[in-house]
Amino acid sequence: MSLDRDRFEAKIDRSGLHHLWLGAAATNGVGQVRIDGKLVTAPRVAYELEHGPLANGDRVLTCPAEPGCVRVDHLRVDQRASREPAAAPRRAVRGAGSIQAMSRGVWKIGVTAGVDSDGKRRRSFRTVRGTRTDAAKALAALVTEVGDGSRLPRQADKQLSVDALVEWYLTFAAEDRGLEHSTIVGYGDAYTHWLQDIIGTKRASSVTMADLDKAFGRMRRAELSHSRMNNARSVLSGAYKWGKRHGKVTSNPVDGFEIPASKHTPRPTTAPEIEDLLRLLDVADEHDEILAPVLKLGATTGLRRGELSGLRRNRLNLDRRELIVDTAINDAGGIVVEKQTKTRSRRSVALDAVTVDLLRQHLKAMDDRAELLRTKVAPDAFVFSLDPDCGTPMRPEFLTRRMRQLRKEYNLTDGSFDATILALRKWTSSELMDAGFNPAAVSGRQGHTVQVMLHHYSTRRQSADKAAAEHLGARVHQRAGTE
Repeated sequence: MSLDRDRFEAKIDRSGLHHLWLGAAATNGVGQVRIDGKLVTAPRVAYELEHGPLANGDRVLTCPAEPGCVRVDHLRVDQRASREPAAAPRRAVRGAGSIQAMSRGVWKIGVTAGVDSDGKRRRSFRTVRGTRTDAAKALAALVTEVGDGSRLPRQADKQLSVDALVEWYLTFAAEDRGLEHSTIVGYGDAYTHWLQDIIGTKRASSVTMADLDKAFGRMRRAELSHSRMNNARSVLSGAYKWGKRHGKVTSNPVDGFEIPASKHTPRPTTAPEIEDLLRLLDVADEHDEILAPVLKLGATTGLRRGELSGLRRNRLNLDRRELIVDTAINDAGGIVVEKQTKTRSRRSVALDAVTVDLLRQHLKAMDDRAELLRTKVAPDAFVFSLDPDCGTPMRPEFLTRRMRQLRKEYNLTDGSFDATILALRKWTSSELMDAGFNPAAVSGRQGHTVQVMLHHYSTRRQSADKAAAEHLGARVHQRAGTE
């Protein structure tokens, strides 16, 4: 045999279970080599290079699972001298997979591995486009991915709906992953309102990019914010990732999916000018004795709405003029949950003398109310509560509704801010920054990093802009006048 062994080896891919011939091949996928002007099958050449020349009448039978394979231990010889009635073709090695031609350039590859509890084999199929070599490489990758079959969906899971997959994931995310209650509620709300009617009843394994484009396109047309659309994407992505880890699905249609550009124009929360803030506090003092102390403490401390709701008496040290912030109330979805602060940290906030007096008066009023109603307030009771014993917090949503009502009834809508607790928090940051306080001190008081505080909580106010204009004008015109 006249053959360049190095050139022959260069046309073999030995990286997988099958050693695949990459050169010319017949229509049945068996490799061919021209030696001394004659076409010889690549399996025969591989066999003879390993074991020496065969008799003229002997044939080398190809690998049963892969015609393009030239791995010697996958081949066998049909010897003419001792030929017997043809035996049944040997079955492919278990787990080696199969390739079936569906049409020109389209192949169906499949792998069987393991069995379900009901005795049915677990199987995984994929469609591959390209040459047979491309299909063989995809099959080798699929064999590796499937492994012993433990990651393949059970027969029952093949009918798993997206609804069931998302329900399982949200339970896992809340109980085992520890996502915030508000995050779980946001995920569930986004899925229920914008995805469920389009893909909820579909099999999880059959969801396509077209389905996602349809659902998210509707969200874009409704002018939902990027954050809202990202919640919808996150719940689907998390559900499919969880499903793959637990053998519920084999692929994730959200991989590579991009959220469309949002048409939503956010309305910024503006920090008030001091005149507007004082007007709000005066109206609350006169007309809403429940809301007034909450607003004053919010303005002097910059506490978040949930932190104000979750503040307990044993976190106050009025003699030292400070309070500790380490919990907050979240009532997303109507369920009240006491949790850690947004940054999961504990911070101390100093109080001024007037605010301390305000808190002493408020606590005494709560004690007097409890005594009148023949109950007692516990040392760890909530500072702000509608209950006689202050055992349950004043819900964040209640504070928002109360402020909205106050703003409407007493014509507070014409100010330069939207009269929310978030606006009070932004006022605190902006006021301290405009007064020249160290950004690290301001961010520590607010419970954020300096970067987040500067980006989200320190806002441009008209008074500060005018002061900046006067400063710059004075410097420029003063110089011009001296020349």
